[in-house]
Amino acid sequence: MSKKAPLYLATACALAAAIFTSSCGRGDSDTTTIKVAGSDTMLQVGLSWGDAYKKATPGVAVSVAGEGSSTGFVALIDNTADLSHSSRAIKPSEAEAIKNKHGKEAVEHIVGYDGIAVFVHKDNPVKSISLPKLKEIWAEGGSVANWNEIGGSDAEIQRAGRANNSGTYGFFQKAVLGKGVEFKPNTAGMAGSSAVVEFCSTTPSAIGYSGMSYKNEHVGWLLISADEDSEAFEPTIENVKSKNYPIARPLYIYTVGEPTGAVKAYLDWIKGEAGQAVVAEQGFVPYQ
Repeated sequence: MSKKAPLYLATACALAAAIFTSSCGRGDSDTTTIKVAGSDTMLQVGLSWGDAYKKATPGVAVSVAGEGSSTGFVALIDNTADLSHSSRAIKPSEAEAIKNKHGKEAVEHIVGYDGIAVFVHKDNPVKSISLPKLKEIWAEGGSVANWNEIGGSDAEIQRAGRANNSGTYGFFQKAVLGKGVEFKPNTAGMAGSSAVVEFCSTTPSAIGYSGMSYKNEHVGWLLISADEDSEAFEPTIENVKSKNYPIARPLYIYTVGEPTGAVKAYLDWIKGEAGQAVVAEQGFVPYQ
């Protein structure tokens, strides 16, 4: 069973532009539309869930937007989405804003797991790296700036990350840099996961991070070890499931209070056999 926990917080988050015009309603007299906002990492799996559910459930459509985890929480606060996809846990300020606006607590549902891959150009001779070395590449004040310092070519490392409204940004910052540590200046903040992978596939000295499901034949990725003395592992479904891969996280869906009606039926389907098969097909790890 997925984890469900009421979450409490202390300040209201800033409101952004609304993504949708109304929540869980009827686009026409015969169709109920469930509206979803949030994580870019979960956009493709969300679209696939929606397509499969529409085929399985006549009369129900699912509208999905994926502009970053933070935007999903704004949509819940504004009542412009029924579900929020998130690749990070809700912040205290977001949960408090939901409680203040709706009189209900945010409810968390874990629906899968994801490994954060570290992408490089496919011809990069560096094939593995430790978490401490990754921190030296990414963290402000870190000592590694050239690939030749870690066994690569003589080329300045060009870092491509995510925008700060991304759950992937926040998770990578916490897991690799450490609490309160900022990214190096001049780290590119890409709008989406595909942009990170594209940059790494076309830039010989690039390094970037994103969900492992965005891997394609045009880009390489690094095996990661917990420290210099540990074995390095590839970000695969098997290694995330076994917890051998050290940069992995849950994937969440949040609702305002316990879901009911069409929204509950859809969420139950996602957590069931058919929905979890879609999770695996999209390169993520089923939650069960």
